[in-house]
Amino acid sequence: MAEILPFVGTRYTAREPSALASLISPPYDVISPSLQEELYARDPHNLARVDFGKVVPGDSESENRYTRAARAWGEWKANGVIAKDPREAFYVYEQEFDTPDGSRRHRRGFFAAVRLEDFAEGGIRAHEHTFAGPKVDRLDLMRATGCNLSPIFCLYDDPEKRADEVLARVAAEPIQTEFDGVTQRLWVLDDESAIEAMTQALAGKTLFIADGHHRYETNLMYRDEMRRKTGMDDGRQPFDYTMMYLNNIHDEGLIVLPTHRVLNNEVCGDVEADGVLRALSEFFMPAPAQFDPEAPEREAARLTKLLVEAGEQTSAFILVLPNRTAFVLKKRADVHLDKLIDEDVAVEVKSLDVTLLHRCIIPRGWLGEQATELDDSHIRYVKDAAEALRLVSNGEAGAAFLLNSTRIEQVCQVAKLGLRMPHKSTYFYPKVATGLIMRDLKSP
Repeated sequence: MAEILPFVGTRYTAREPSALASLISPPYDVISPSLQEELYARDPHNLARVDFGKVVPGDSESENRYTRAARAWGEWKANGVIAKDPREAFYVYEQEFDTPDGSRRHRRGFFAAVRLEDFAEGGIRAHEHTFAGPKVDRLDLMRATGCNLSPIFCLYDDPEKRADEVLARVAAEPIQTEFDGVTQRLWVLDDESAIEAMTQALAGKTLFIADGHHRYETNLMYRDEMRRKTGMDDGRQPFDYTMMYLNNIHDEGLIVLPTHRVLNNEVCGDVEADGVLRALSEFFMPAPAQFDPEAPEREAARLTKLLVEAGEQTSAFILVLPNRTAFVLKKRADVHLDKLIDEDVAVEVKSLDVTLLHRCIIPRGWLGEQATELDDSHIRYVKDAAEALRLVSNGEAGAAFLLNSTRIEQVCQVAKLGLRMPHKSTYFYPKVATGLIMRDLKSP
């Protein structure tokens, strides 16, 4: 079961809100090349320069993005750009943000050092598959910097909200900044009684990885590597722990947004809408829903509302096609999941909307055979429904699917069973900022 500890945080010494906003960044895996350039331009000490360094011509084994990251990290410490806190602490973290439906939310959790566990132990559970490439990249960066730069986002089940009560005790003025459209607040919780209460509140809890699967598995690899190198395998070394952001699944500010799918023109080719609808109508009920491509924001809001209503009792999607054409697809009540997906897939995964889309709808409508699945070169994942409408309307894509959110209880259920969801099944919003707090692996 989860074991959490306070830790000595490493933080930017700048505290002024606008200065701090120029230093922090989103997680590395959502930074596009254009955003990378923007972050680099904001400040010479922006954390993206370490966490997501550039690959440049002439890179070699002795000079590359990882050696540059290590050099910058060392220089920042030496020059006082970053510094360790004086004592161990938990770090309370609150984000205040607007949701797509216009409501204002607060999500409050905390940063802690958490003992790494192999998934077979059952105390920390995953819900998504990972890929080798990102883990190699993150491992090389950990070797170079010796630091947890970006936290892993995990959930815990605390219906009595015992931990939340401790988090609410913080009374000092927070460090605050505006970043990525979100108000970010950070408090240092170093009171011994509060630390003990927090530790007890989470004792024996199972943790569910919400975001950061690659980073977690990279930490396991680094731990095992360091045990071999040092011979220290008592489970109490700094590399036996990683930095996590922990949030209660009963927090009213915890939301999951959908990730919509856009098919490129190569996949759609000469496939006609009538043929797609005929192929799908055996299992789904298509209802026309025209949209105005000249008003994508307004139409995205309207279609999303239709989708939420359609999905209250069954799986539902909105299929967006060229020529102002869209259809609400609702699964027929008399169609069993085994008829849609005849592979040996657990029902908890088979019933997910994203599974039905990738294993049934796209193959039957566009690929002609159920066993075929698209790779990422044929499909684009977008968070903004309006962007999906624009891509189809302007001819950059042949079709798009708007999806409802995967529910948090589905995430936990799949994880408890040791199963994995399809790629990009969840989008916990907002992302946890990188750079507000770091953890040096040379300290507890």
